[in-house]
Amino acid sequence: MSGLARSYHEKRDFIRMQVSAPATLTLSNGNHYRLTCIDLSSSGAQLLHSEALPEETTGRLVISSGGGTTAPLEADVSICRVQQDDAGDFRIGVNIERFL
Repeated sequence: MSGLARSYHEKRDFIRMQVSAPATLTLSNGNHYRLTCIDLSSSGAQLLHSEALPEETTGRLVISSGGGTTAPLEADVSICRVQQDDAGDFRIGVNIERFL
């Protein structure tokens, strides 16, 4: 691992990859949301959306692979954090409970 990868400010168990991919989140209550996945690790993701979603809610997340022969990433997730950013959008942190 490079020194740059080890020098990140927020200590995490897994390094997050910065991405910008369309995603769909279907909550356990059946509501569907189109969001943007802005970072991804093997244990979670950060999503960007125009409205807040309820914390401690579970659902199914599908992140687009961009097409071609690569299948989208699908996982059961739980919302662990929701914070409004300076632009007024909401950053939604999810824990990946299980890959599908």
